[in-house]
Amino acid sequence: MNLGEAGSSERSLLHLRDYGRVLSERRAIVVTCLVLVVLFTAIFTFLATPLYRATTTIQIERLGPGVLAFSDTSGTDYYDYQDFYQTQYKILQSQTVLRLAAERLDLPNRPEYATRTGSPLGRWIGALRTSLSSGGSDDEVEEPMVAAAKFIDGGLSIEPVRNSKLVKITFIDRSRALSAEVANAVAEAYEQFNTDTRFSTTRQAGEFLTKQVARLQADIGAQERILQQYATKNEILSLSSGTQDISEKALSDINTKYVEARGRLAVAQARYDAVAKGSPDSLPEVLTSPLILELKKQHAEVERRHSQMAERFKSDWPPLQQLQQELDGAKARLAVETESIARQVRSVAKADYAKTQDEVAHLSQQVDSQKGEVQRVGRDAIEYASLKAEIETKRKMLGDVLARQSETETTSGLKDTRATNIRVVDLAEMPRGPFKPNKKLNLALSLVFGLGLGCGAAFLFNYLDNTVKNEQDIQRYAGVPALGFVPLYQPLHAVEADGGVSAAIPASSQYAADVACHGDSRSSFAESFKSLRTAFLLASPERPPRHVVITSCEPLDGKSTVATNLAIALTQIGRRVVMVDADLRRPRLHKVLSLSNDVGLSSVLSGNADAADVLQDTIVPNLVAITSGPVPPNPSELLASPALDGLIKSLEELGPFDHVFFDSPPLLQMADAVLLADRMEATIVVAREGSTVNTALASGVRRLRQSRARILGAVLNAVVERFGGYYYYRYKYEAGDSTQPSSAVRRLKIMSGSRRARRRA
Repeated sequence: MNLGEAGSSERSLLHLRDYGRVLSERRAIVVTCLVLVVLFTAIFTFLATPLYRATTTIQIERLGPGVLAFSDTSGTDYYDYQDFYQTQYKILQSQTVLRLAAERLDLPNRPEYATRTGSPLGRWIGALRTSLSSGGSDDEVEEPMVAAAKFIDGGLSIEPVRNSKLVKITFIDRSRALSAEVANAVAEAYEQFNTDTRFSTTRQAGEFLTKQVARLQADIGAQERILQQYATKNEILSLSSGTQDISEKALSDINTKYVEARGRLAVAQARYDAVAKGSPDSLPEVLTSPLILELKKQHAEVERRHSQMAERFKSDWPPLQQLQQELDGAKARLAVETESIARQVRSVAKADYAKTQDEVAHLSQQVDSQKGEVQRVGRDAIEYASLKAEIETKRKMLGDVLARQSETETTSGLKDTRATNIRVVDLAEMPRGPFKPNKKLNLALSLVFGLGLGCGAAFLFNYLDNTVKNEQDIQRYAGVPALGFVPLYQPLHAVEADGGVSAAIPASSQYAADVACHGDSRSSFAESFKSLRTAFLLASPERPPRHVVITSCEPLDGKSTVATNLAIALTQIGRRVVMVDADLRRPRLHKVLSLSNDVGLSSVLSGNADAADVLQDTIVPNLVAITSGPVPPNPSELLASPALDGLIKSLEELGPFDHVFFDSPPLLQMADAVLLADRMEATIVVAREGSTVNTALASGVRRLRQSRARILGAVLNAVVERFGGYYYYRYKYEAGDSTQPSSAVRRLKIMSGSRRARRRA
């Protein structure tokens, strides 16, 4: 595992330890919440009235059995399906069904129901509601069946079974028998309501269908008479579906002839145009005429002989000239005959074209006339067909209505068979045991809930607690190093070897904690100051600070106790220390060390005494004290005077002293501590666990930094030693130790107080 993973694992473990520390510190809250929740749950569970639950299972189909001809034939759309079942669930809980169930059970006269009085709170609320709604009069009394229906509604629940057509009807009541009977009665009442509703609808439908049959029969008779009169008036023949109308056939025939005539007209016109505009020699009649062919043959023969003779004789030779005359005559006759035939062809083509034009015009008139006839016949036929279709529609409707009427009459006769779409699958049986309360489950849940509530309350109180709780809070809010912690002081107890506890070691006075390092040097309290002494001596890289101010942010944080014991701990390693009580408002040092306070710091600063006059030896070796002296009216002005520097120089001359400790007033209330810290080498801030507010600590440190004081660090005082938190010190002295009398074989156990010690508020 690399360093990153190790660091992440360590941080997670620290978070878990923090949570455990919070729960350990607030274990009283956790235990209290757990006990209260379990206690109240047990009381309500064992005093609660047992409730019994009975369930009837029914099946609801959208359509009734096939024997019911007159049934709902609506579609199976998904949304209609959902709406149908939601409607049925509401009907099951309707007042009509519940009243039917109450009537079936004769509930108002049942002892299980009639003898109930309800809870006092419920009766009081009901009486108040009745008085408010009726103006305080008792004339209006609720109908018994209505009250019984409301009673059933209060304990009834409808639960559809998922992905099925089954529905569970559940009733919860204090009476075992009544719970099952009510559940079954509701199912039967719902079945009765459904049957009555269906057959009531069938009866109403039968009456409606009877009226509809009479009306349709009268309408059909009237429509048939109108149809007959219309057919007679317009001479409409009743044709079958496979026969074509005569007028349409005639129009088709005439239209065919007209189209053919127009085709012939086009051909005749083309023929005429070709004959009229073409040359006679190109006409087919000319080209195929036998006469023309014979003339062409003769002309060719004469032309051949003329060519042969012209090659041998000159043109003036008489036989050649005679042959030339014969050639010219043949050519002239050919031209005449060709023109004659062409003239005849043109005359025939023109006559044929004129005849075809007359035929097309005549057929066009006949087509137009026949179209008008067809349109008239079509209009009459459409009206006739419309009247006939209306009659057929009403006949079909009459047939359907007659069929429905027959089905309705048959269905009315099936009412006694109770054939319906509701089927009871499982009847409710008498419950064997109560449904509520579930004692085991309630107690188990109360344990879980109480433990969760207690843990939540512990974390909530820890979140709301804005006081300094550990050394990490000092570094987080104040931004200064934590020199160490001092446990909450408890007097020591001597324990005999057999386990018996001897009398407590007596304290010299009520200020025993201030000199505990001298009187109880083996306690964890004294050991913590030895650790603090080490941190103090190593705090400066060159040499330990000589002139030190010890202060706190708020009163009662224990600054005097920390200052005195730290000075005593330094004297135990041979250091000479001067303890100066710089609290000129509420001095305390002279009481702790049982010294005279006639003259002191205020006397030196005011010029009424010298440093040598105020130095007093104490019961602690190497510890010299300067008390505060008489309380002056202007402490801040005295501490800010140059006389303080003179006192420090005098102490150096009178010494040598290794350290001079100044016990100052709190930071946030007076300016004395700030004035002293600005002129000393180092300042130590004391914070009390569970008492010093985080913001107050941060504000006090900020004031010191603004005055350019050198803050050596902070000390966490009055730490309650607990499991999982700070160390729990325990020392054993075995028999034969040089520190114990040899005649007394015993063991001295030094403890720093009970592990159940509480933090001071």
